[in-house]
Amino acid sequence: MIPSLAKTAAVIVSSTILATLAVNAVDMRGHFADTLLGNLFKVISQEEIGPCPENMTLVTQALVPFCVDMYEASVGDSCTYTEPTSVEQTELNLVDNDCVPVSEPNMLPWRFVTQQQAQRACSRADKRLLTAGEWYKAALGTPDPKGGWLEDHCNVARNRADGADGTGAGIRCVSDAGVYDMVGNVWEWVEETVHEGNWDGRLLPQGGFVSGADIDGIAYETSSAQQELFNQDRFWSDSTIHAGVMRGGYFASNGGAGVFATYAASPPTFSGDAVGFRCATTPFE
Repeated sequence: MIPSLAKTAAVIVSSTILATLAVNAVDMRGHFADTLLGNLFKVISQEEIGPCPENMTLVTQALVPFCVDMYEASVGDSCTYTEPTSVEQTELNLVDNDCVPVSEPNMLPWRFVTQQQAQRACSRADKRLLTAGEWYKAALGTPDPKGGWLEDHCNVARNRADGADGTGAGIRCVSDAGVYDMVGNVWEWVEETVHEGNWDGRLLPQGGFVSGADIDGIAYETSSAQQELFNQDRFWSDSTIHAGVMRGGYFASNGGAGVFATYAASPPTFSGDAVGFRCATTPFE
């Protein structure tokens, strides 16, 4: 009799599960992803395709893992100006709903872009700018030699081109997470701003060589002498203005470029041929 009872119980449980799925199917029409079965398919799909879109990589060093563009943002083929040379041309690109930034190798970075324009461009691609902390974690492990730069190193001393070079061209300029050009090539906007030198409740130090940095790689102490512990990276600030924040250095920063390099000495409306961006997204949102 015990086997019969077990068999009966199994039938009852199976019937209950099927009934529950049927009820979900009726009650959750239009919300399939929220049902038990829908969540099962979601997990399978994510395991098959991975959590990040194409040409993005997952950074797990952060408390909340995130996806980041493997390459600095470039202008998509549908944009009017594929290589903008002014902030006005960038604005005309952003007026066009079909213009979307891309993360692809061997393309010139999208430059002549303000911080707000970079935010809008990332949003157009259903992404966002990185936070300063995310940027630092994505950049960790990027080689940062203090001299003797070669063509396949990060572009910090015009060692790959006279100015900005193609994305991913420096095969030795890649972080532990697999992200290219976090150091050099072009400065990269992040989402934060600094008001009269105030950063997250504390005053930033004066410009100089980084001699102390917080968990986001932002200097809390600088020195007039080069600091080997921080790879001779430099920090720029201006306590008299409202400034946007850029990170990494650019093609002529030399040894001052690096994962600790931060520029907070220009307004968010600043743009130029050495300023670009890259985008991020949080998977499974």
